Amino acid sequence: MPAFFINPINEEHIELLNRLDAQNQDLRVFVSDKNSQDFIDKIPGKKAIGDITDDSHISTASEGAYCGIFFEEQNKKLSEIFVNAIQNSNMQRILWISKKEPRNNILEIDNLTYIKHSSEDDYFNTVLSLEEVEEVNEKFIDLK
Repeated sequence: MPAFFINPINEEHIELLNRLDAQNQDLRVFVSDKNSQDFIDKIPGKKAIGDITDDSHISTASEGAYCGIFFEEQNKKLSEIFVNAIQNSNMQRILWISKKEPRNNILEIDNLTYIKHSSEDDYFNTVLSLEEVEEVNEKFIDLK
């Protein structure tokens, strides 16, 4: 099933994306056009490059993806943008990765699992396992 990773921002994400690409065989990535071309070139999979602050860009690029993996960084605006993108998409499974406490409007989204993490790579195995299973029953996973 196609996986769609939204907002890779660092070298650790390149490692996760390579593992997702090997596991999934149909990886799609939405990367901000504010990233360097060198960083973008390292990203595997089919890339959509655009304005990460425009939910319509994200939802349009998600067309045909089954699992959306949203990485929420410290930009507070991304939460609202990601919620709007999810609501305007057809994705069947959502994995939301954040260091922040979950907000109710996020937890209310159907088929969403919120993964709260503390370091840059402690969520990799969780994402990889949830992306490939038939059904996810957990709404909130605290890795701290």
